Amino acid sequence: MDALDFVFPLVMILFPAGFALFVSTKPASDGDTDDRRRRIVGLTRRLWIWTGVAIAAYLAFHFGLALRRAPFMWLAFFPLWFALAMPLLRAKDPGWGPLPRSPVRAARLVRRDVLPASITRIWIIVAAIWVMLTVGTIVGLALPSPGARSWWVIFFSLAAGIELWLLRWAMHRSLIEAEPVPPSDTAEIRKAREDLRNLKLYGWTAAAAGMMLIFSIPPLLLVWLGDQALTAAIVVGAGGGAVGGIGGGVFGVLADLRRARINRLCLEQSPGDHAPSSL
Repeated sequence: MDALDFVFPLVMILFPAGFALFVSTKPASDGDTDDRRRRIVGLTRRLWIWTGVAIAAYLAFHFGLALRRAPFMWLAFFPLWFALAMPLLRAKDPGWGPLPRSPVRAARLVRRDVLPASITRIWIIVAAIWVMLTVGTIVGLALPSPGARSWWVIFFSLAAGIELWLLRWAMHRSLIEAEPVPPSDTAEIRKAREDLRNLKLYGWTAAAAGMMLIFSIPPLLLVWLGDQALTAAIVVGAGGGAVGGIGGGVFGVLADLRRARINRLCLEQSPGDHAPSSL
């Protein structure tokens, strides 16, 4: 665990610069000018300099100045990503930036928040499992058992239900967010949009199922098995939370990559004054 605590902030600090390093430079609509190349070099240099400063500060904290503050250095990810990495990504690949508004409007008269039957069934199954786990926890609290006697453990099972509702709401919001639609749509762009939609559907659903289990299983184990299940409860809660956090990060990165690809395809399809609109 000590090794993980040491490595995690380093990974978070290095991620923006590392990610930007592997994003290839795409041609701009106005061509590759000297100003653009200089801007990319300058933004790259600035990102790596501040990444080095963040790493130096983290190592200084960890090895003597303020050990307790060192783990919080992972928060440096946010300014490094949003203030430094994102401008570089937009400079290297126009698909990472906002699309220009177009005087030509396009519309897709389709409800995008309607869930496929397969996804609906999965959500019903996940909700049913949550209900069964929660009932099991409540029964264990109501009957004599060797486990925990505090009713506060039911909070975690109830929190799983709130989490399911929040993630389902977030999934619906992500499905109806504005989409770039060029005046002249193509099969490739439609396929890319469908791939992004499927990623959202299955990504949010997997997140909901995983978080439900992380919240619901530990109280059930503690109520019925007591201290014997403490280690297992910690592994499920802490280990599952760590895996879920990594999975959520991967999901977000994949969604950003697919969104950038859609934007780039729209710009290639509708350059100049015929840029796509976001609907």
